[in-house]
Amino acid sequence: MNGYTVRQIPGGVGRDFIKQHHYSGGCHNGPMCWGLFDGDRLIGVCAFATPNSENVRASVFGPENKHRVTELHRLVILDETPTNTESWFIVRALKGLKEYRPQIWGVLSFADGTEGHRGTIYQATNALYMGTTGKARFWRDPDGRLRHPRQNGHNVTPDEAKAKGWVAEMREAKHRYLFLLGDGPTHRKYLRKQLADRVKPYPKGD
Repeated sequence: MNGYTVRQIPGGVGRDFIKQHHYSGGCHNGPMCWGLFDGDRLIGVCAFATPNSENVRASVFGPENKHRVTELHRLVILDETPTNTESWFIVRALKGLKEYRPQIWGVLSFADGTEGHRGTIYQATNALYMGTTGKARFWRDPDGRLRHPRQNGHNVTPDEAKAKGWVAEMREAKHRYLFLLGDGPTHRKYLRKQLADRVKPYPKGD
């Protein structure tokens, strides 16, 4: 696409780009990142990271396969890119992830309802729609960064948040999507069949 290329980049480089350009202002520590380049200039980052909740990972293929699930944690591309760049980038980043971590069977991604997102880009890339999460209390730190209620395997208590200067912020439900990677076409077909009763029609809207 217009001479763009996609390649894996150091997690720190990706994290700095995300902090500068993503609305959340934050990024998971130690992400696996793929960069979108226009020549030698970085214009986008797709970051994958282990979800904070083990229950979320276990809910996809079962507790015995939770290590086979990761999350598309952040996706950000500069506004100068043409239409369809995001979907083109996601497909190639997922391919790179599978080559780098062949044990991964599925990649979760969440569209933030509070920000008015429904996951249109994930629908365009044929991700499976797995419904919504519940509303949740997050925390806003003094720098304006949104903090997940679970940090380092621990649920942050109100007293702990207060001590950090974090303020509670209720967030709307998130739309939950799943990219199936599997171990080839036959395995993906098998996994898709196992998930059949949990896959729902895409939500409508922008």
